[in-house]
Amino acid sequence: MTREKSVYFLGFDLSTQQLKCLVIDQYLTLVHSETIGFDKDLPEYGTHKGVYLKEEGTIECPVAMWIEAIDMVFERLSKRKNFSLKDVKAMSGSCQQHGSVYWSSKAEELLQNLDYNRALKEQLCPDAFSRDVAPNWQDHSTGAQCDAFEESCGGAEMLAQITGSRAHYRFTGPQIMKIAENEPETYAKTARISLVSSFLASLLAGDLTPLEEADACGMNLYSVEDRDYVDSLLCNIDQNVDDVRKKLGGQPVSTDKPSPVGKSSPYFVKKYGLNPECQIFPFTGDNLATICSLPLQKNDVLVSLGTSTTILLVTDQYHPSPNYHLFIHPTIPHHYMGMICYCNGSLARERIRDQLSPSHDWRPFNDAVLDDSLGTDNEIGCYFPLGEIVPNVPSNYRRATFSRSSDGKVELNMVDSFKDVTHDAKNIVESQALSCRVRISPLLSDECIDPAAKLDESRVHFDCDFFPLSEYNKRPRRAFFVGGASKNDAIVDRFAQVLGATQGNFRLETPNSCALGGCYKALWSHLFHEGSTSAPFGEFLNEAFNWKTDTEALGDTTSERWQYYNNKIPALSALEETLYK
Repeated sequence: MTREKSVYFLGFDLSTQQLKCLVIDQYLTLVHSETIGFDKDLPEYGTHKGVYLKEEGTIECPVAMWIEAIDMVFERLSKRKNFSLKDVKAMSGSCQQHGSVYWSSKAEELLQNLDYNRALKEQLCPDAFSRDVAPNWQDHSTGAQCDAFEESCGGAEMLAQITGSRAHYRFTGPQIMKIAENEPETYAKTARISLVSSFLASLLAGDLTPLEEADACGMNLYSVEDRDYVDSLLCNIDQNVDDVRKKLGGQPVSTDKPSPVGKSSPYFVKKYGLNPECQIFPFTGDNLATICSLPLQKNDVLVSLGTSTTILLVTDQYHPSPNYHLFIHPTIPHHYMGMICYCNGSLARERIRDQLSPSHDWRPFNDAVLDDSLGTDNEIGCYFPLGEIVPNVPSNYRRATFSRSSDGKVELNMVDSFKDVTHDAKNIVESQALSCRVRISPLLSDECIDPAAKLDESRVHFDCDFFPLSEYNKRPRRAFFVGGASKNDAIVDRFAQVLGATQGNFRLETPNSCALGGCYKALWSHLFHEGSTSAPFGEFLNEAFNWKTDTEALGDTTSERWQYYNNKIPALSALEETLYK
């Protein structure tokens, strides 16, 4: 039986340092990858790692550089012999989150009347923009504006309740507020404001496209529950909230049902041979695209073990916190993406490794992590060489032994050190994993409660939550491990045992996760929109995913081992409380 004629789907990733485009076919097979490195391929812009570093923490990117990169990537794609752009059915992708692009009143007409005999940059820059640079997610110049945002709605916890996140430097709302205050003429000349994701979609469609709803959650302007902009937050930018809404392009595109925001601009059709019927589906943010690169379904968790540790979780529970983020899910209706970021990941572990082995050998560290005879049952530690985000505390090291009194209360005995450094190796991995466990528990649905675990009903405090221990009697459905430290069997084994996934643990490499998520999103959206599939995104990808080649199954975790760590949850809570004193 012969395969049907191949058709293709493009997934873009416009990140800080490069523009990447992946090409897949209808079988999810990677056909081609193309990358434009900004510093290398476009050195005339003088960027350093893709950005301009300015005074007072301002970090920005030249919009013209991105536009020139688009022409460059299509020029290269058009010369490939193993596929044809005329056979591309749809495209989508990801872009660096929180960045914003400022269009002039001329932008719409210029986009709709592009001449394929001339370069994009030549036709759009500078006339299509009121501002030639875009704030980058690394920018940290908006402290005053972040304070104003939180004060305008009653504090960080309330802002997180409304928008899914407390105020952050990089978020688009405070960035727009800063420009409106410091560059009033620029703001007045701005007809439309795009996120980087809707900016790229607009270029490809040859028209200004609306923001995508999931990415709009990274602005501190959008109510996650009401699915609308919040007037009291828009007022931070301008008292004329109708004008702010107009500049933002009106209501963002809903994620409930995939619908194209346009078709290929005639510019790309005539110049590079792109299919004129190629559908452009909404682009989203990079972290949101990452969860679309894997077959994650409700109550699945992705653990990225890098220099920092990042947790992504698919959930139907809206339980926001100032210490993490919740976004509307980009492809699964009535679901959210939880995102928890820790500063102290590999760096903190490596410091202890080096105490055990000055030659940086991981074997002594790993042996200690897996050694259950060390006698660490009543030990707990916090290892923060860097100031931590979760919990939100300065750099600190805390070690303690603990016991439980007859009434269930934890009694801590603070110590300067444990018996030897092997205890630190075991305790740091367990405490990092346990912190992840207690933070994801409120985001797991009640169906994840393990009736075999016996927890008393005394209450423990983490961040803004003061829950009974039974709240932490939940186990994720599946756990996926990525990042540099995911190659370390000992660390992954201990994380898996602490988290306790009930339907398997998997390890995989995701070097192109953002662009690949864009490819999968384009493919599924096209099939769904055309009526060729009715399967929800998670089910579709779960069925089509190349499990044998793209993942390594690590097996299940035992309930007994998972329950062992129940006793350490109150101790971790008590130890974290000491960090605030």
